[in-house]
Amino acid sequence: MQRFGIKAQISFLSLLLLVIPVLTWSYWKEIQQTAISAQGRVQLIETKAIATSLVATQVNISKLLAGNEDSELEKYALSAPTTSSPIRLDGQFDDWGDQTSIIEAHNSSFPLWSASTNMATETKFGLALTQNEQYLYIALSVLDRNVQTRQPNHLRLDYNDHIQLTFRDQLGALRRVIIPAQGEGDLASYFTNLEWKYGIDAKHPVSGEYIPSHKTGIQGYWRETYWGYNLELRINKNDLDGQDARLHLAVVDIDDNPAFGPSAIVASLPKQMEDKLNPLGLHARELQRVIDQLQTTYSRLWIYDKQGREWAYGGRDAYKGDKPKPFDSQCVQNALQQSDDLVEFKRDHNGELRQIVSCFPITESGEVLGVVVIDESASHVLAQEEDKVRSIAFRLAFAICIVILIFVGYAFFLVRRVTQLNAESQRSIDEHGRIEKTEIQASKNFPDEIGDLSRAITQLLQKQRAYTSFLERIPQTLRHEISNPLNKLKTSIELLTETQPELKGNRYLERIDAGADQLHQITAHLTEAASLESAMQSEQLSSLDLTKFLHRYFDHWEEPVHVEFEVDEEFQTLGDASRLEQMFDKIMDNAQSFCAEGGHITVRIKNQNEQLVVEIDNDGPLLPTEKSMELFSPMVSTRSTGKDIHLGLGLHVVKLIADKHQAELTANNREDGRGVVFSLGFKAKI
Repeated sequence: MQRFGIKAQISFLSLLLLVIPVLTWSYWKEIQQTAISAQGRVQLIETKAIATSLVATQVNISKLLAGNEDSELEKYALSAPTTSSPIRLDGQFDDWGDQTSIIEAHNSSFPLWSASTNMATETKFGLALTQNEQYLYIALSVLDRNVQTRQPNHLRLDYNDHIQLTFRDQLGALRRVIIPAQGEGDLASYFTNLEWKYGIDAKHPVSGEYIPSHKTGIQGYWRETYWGYNLELRINKNDLDGQDARLHLAVVDIDDNPAFGPSAIVASLPKQMEDKLNPLGLHARELQRVIDQLQTTYSRLWIYDKQGREWAYGGRDAYKGDKPKPFDSQCVQNALQQSDDLVEFKRDHNGELRQIVSCFPITESGEVLGVVVIDESASHVLAQEEDKVRSIAFRLAFAICIVILIFVGYAFFLVRRVTQLNAESQRSIDEHGRIEKTEIQASKNFPDEIGDLSRAITQLLQKQRAYTSFLERIPQTLRHEISNPLNKLKTSIELLTETQPELKGNRYLERIDAGADQLHQITAHLTEAASLESAMQSEQLSSLDLTKFLHRYFDHWEEPVHVEFEVDEEFQTLGDASRLEQMFDKIMDNAQSFCAEGGHITVRIKNQNEQLVVEIDNDGPLLPTEKSMELFSPMVSTRSTGKDIHLGLGLHVVKLIADKHQAELTANNREDGRGVVFSLGFKAKI
């Protein structure tokens, strides 16, 4: 049977645990469907939350989405978020936070007029507004490579680069303020009229008193830059219309001769709306501001009125001016009609899910004002879920690997203990089956099954040692107990034949005498092996010329023994001549005993593989091949032929002496199949 150890078993079973993360990853398709379904529900809830929040937070939501003649103008409302940080009027924008990038982008200007109709104007500006409880702050960054500042002797305010600021006061009347470029420092501002040329005293809207033109109440700073100039100014919010705050900015670029007029005028409204003012969101609740806060949350997000006009857009993806679906799509129409089925899953021509679109109506007092549309990329959703699944699979695999390492480590620990127990158990019995050690130390102090096994083996060895000792004493006891009656029997026979001479030659007495001799021989054989083994334990071997010994021993043997010496040189080994003679006597007696009638015994002495080998073969019955090595065990005999008594101890004695001399002993059938050969290989003394 092929071996399958504990380490291999536990390693195999542990590896099966890796199937768990593999199965987790194989469930990805089901997880995809679950994730898409969950995303659709969550996205619809978020769409509803945004729509509800707009109605709850934007008090002018109905006005923003009313779709009247000013609806298009509301798209250009100026955002003025509330700030809690102080704004320093120094022409630098490092204290404007997130709006700094908006100011420096120079993307808020619309060309109203240009001296060169064939070329795009170079003048642009970036604009940002913020507010606190008292003031409205305006940051203006103008891109102008050729800045013309006001000359001190000029009475007119329009012969230089300047800013035209228009707003409604607290009574709704228009106020026009011109801010000329007068160089680095605190800016100057003047009330003016529609002609935008001179400073004009203004009438106070409440008291009716006239206010000098230069006392506009506007404070600020003008700073020249590499690409143009920066303005930072503030207006008292009490000077603005609190009900319908509006403000308009125009940047006038004067190049070359100022008498020829401006080179370009860019404003905060397109040309078709140059007679209007930008709506001003003083409370930071305009739609785009809300959407901007959500632009990193979704792929794309729109707000439409019920006519299908876009009022706000935000998202991770760049805006390309496209709608997520045609406005008459079923999803949007269902939202406008306040019906069900407000989530739509868009697929490509291959049937793969591409987008998840959710729509929800913006309603106030039961009236639908518009619709919020969220368009999320399916790949983005699945990527997030895939990352989660991959993370779970990796963490699970890591945990399983740790468990496997623990299992394998524990398996190695168990195998090491079992191996130690096995090795110590084997060492406790020598190669002849004699118990040399009865105390097993491996795992004996462990309170588990292997510890129980170690202690059980110790008890078994102790009991077996006691029983073996008892069996070893039996031959000596039997010899002692049998010798007395045998001696009495022999003495009685001798006395009987002396007193009655006529009984000499009596065949019955002769048979009794032969039986007594046979019993004496049996007891001698029984005690020979035990006595020999005990005696050899204390014997010391000495240097011996084995070649000379073999010549001396085999010289007196005659037919049917034939000796062939193939070596004459000296061969020194460690041995005891008397024990070697006893061993060869046993082998030769065994060969003669079992040699076939008329057969021959051949002894060959030769050098082979740096050993001196003695081969003794005889004609006769063959050995059973499966029991050839068992012949040297005590009380084993496989042949019943021969003239002498065979208790299976003779070859055991041969084995004991051969082992004492470290000689290699084997017994095999001859190749011709007509006899048996015993071989002894002796090693030279080192």
